Amino acid sequence: MEAELKNLQDDYDVIALAHSEYGPTLEWVNENLNGTLKIGFSTPQLRDYFKVVGQPITLVLDLNGEVILREFGEINFSNF
Repeated sequence: MEAELKNLQDDYDVIALAHSEYGPTLEWVNENLNGTLKIGFSTPQLRDYFKVVGQPITLVLDLNGEVILREFGEINFSNF
């Protein structure tokens, strides 16, 4: 998955938003990822604004911040 993300990062800004506690999330990231994925932490306001009702969810935004793709579950990176 990280190789696919690396390819996407050549053309897109890719950010993962975590919905869990800060410490355990960063520990998991450090143990399982190579550091190429930017991690942020969501807020109730972000979840409400983007209508996040489940996980995992992938949102693709245009340059104006409008959602142009919403995928629930695992995403097929070959579509990009």
